[in-house]
Amino acid sequence: MNKNLLMLAILVFLSSCAHTFMRGTVAMKLDDKKAHICLGNNDVKLGDKVEFFQNQCSDIRIGTKEGGDIKECRLQKVGQGNITKLLNSHYSEVETDGTFKIKEGGLVQKL
Repeated sequence: MNKNLLMLAILVFLSSCAHTFMRGTVAMKLDDKKAHICLGNNDVKLGDKVEFFQNQCSDIRIGTKEGGDIKECRLQKVGQGNITKLLNSHYSEVETDGTFKIKEGGLVQKL
């Protein structure tokens, strides 16, 4: 197999499964209350409730078995929203009550 064909095959594979790695994230913030999320019509339906999460990392560092140290991080629930529009099999639109700030790349899961 020549190098160009191999590279093309790798690119097709990576692009076809890229959405799998984004599943359950905020893809695009539309305004303070609306966003497009990576949960599509195979995952949610109109009116479904979803929860939003963000990583909260402390300034406290914890040791590791390897002798290094890392910040301690936890997922923190920041709010809820409702599915208002199904865009396709990968994305849907969600609206929140506006009590928190939506951030692109934040995490979301169906209730």
